Amino acid sequence: MSKKNYSILIHYSEIALKLNNRPYFERIFIKNIKTHIADLKYSKIKLLQARVFIHDVKPRDWDCYKSKLSKVMGMQNATLMIEVNTNLDLIKDAAAQIIDKIEFKNFRITAKRQFKQFKYNSNDISVIVGEHVQNISNKPVNLNFPDMNIIIEILKDKTYVGVDKIVGFSGMPARCQEQALCLLSSGIDSPVASFEMIKRGIKLDFIHFHSYPAINKQSINNVKKIMEVLLQYQLKSILYLVPILDIQQKIMEIIPDKFWVIFFRRAMLKIANLFASKNKQVAIITGDSVGQVASQTLSNIRATSEISTLPVLRPLSGMNKNEIINKAKKIGTYDISIKPYQDCCSYFVPIHPETKANLNEVLNLDTKLDLEHEYNEALNNIDKFSIKFLGD
Repeated sequence: MSKKNYSILIHYSEIALKLNNRPYFERIFIKNIKTHIADLKYSKIKLLQARVFIHDVKPRDWDCYKSKLSKVMGMQNATLMIEVNTNLDLIKDAAAQIIDKIEFKNFRITAKRQFKQFKYNSNDISVIVGEHVQNISNKPVNLNFPDMNIIIEILKDKTYVGVDKIVGFSGMPARCQEQALCLLSSGIDSPVASFEMIKRGIKLDFIHFHSYPAINKQSINNVKKIMEVLLQYQLKSILYLVPILDIQQKIMEIIPDKFWVIFFRRAMLKIANLFASKNKQVAIITGDSVGQVASQTLSNIRATSEISTLPVLRPLSGMNKNEIINKAKKIGTYDISIKPYQDCCSYFVPIHPETKANLNEVLNLDTKLDLEHEYNEALNNIDKFSIKFLGD
């Protein structure tokens, strides 16, 4: 068998639905791919017939490519492929070369003919190449639950044959949408909420509220580590650290203790709104999951959200804790989030917090609370960290 050229074939996800705007999203998608694989060798990246090809890759680098490409938002799947001219004998030869290196019990052929002028249709190709593989390997076909699936994609001048496919997170390319500000704690939920919005292409910056020196800096340190993980998906962002101890102390002096957490969260949303209005961020993201804790009942979410003039998006609203934990493990934030830390809200949680706040009562209490000076002080003492993706 002659030596073959290898390429990686990438299918994108929702970009295919964008019609006249598709070129804009394709450009961002390809730019992001180049950033993710900047330290790997290849000859070029080419867009062809709604597919992205990374040409002239080394098969020995495939594991590295898999790790990096799996974090590219908007990718549906990627497959290491042998590239041959669109000729049936060459296609059969490529399939034979693939099975020569793989142990398998049964197989199927999945062919897709993009080039409709090729004399064989998809089913013909599957049957012909399948018979060839069966004769060589003496292994049976299994269409429903194959041990190995040989993928064949036929384009006009080139055909691609491969077997090792990885599945991505799909969604939209990172940083293709408008900007939003995410309230990021060092817990499990908000990093997952951040990831879900990154997957929608939103350009996220992050704001973390802390109560140092009343509590230690562990939450700050953990958040920075979480940011490093999230940047594997978003590539660059800014983290803002906001001190709110003075605000919390004033709330605890004036507001009944059962409402403390609600007013802490209102203060965070207020500061986030004030900050976002100066930085072209058009929405606020939080990690709320309805009913998970006392502050996340519908009544309490309503009482908290009332202070926000920007839309508050809660991507985890309908997810339960196990679903959120499983996603945190999958994206790589879980092990950081379970490290010990003192949270700026939970540190001051009363024994019996309000679970169904009456909005009118909250608004009446709010009239007794003048935090304008404290808000300005918090905004004037923000620490800013610009972080870029530096590779895995």
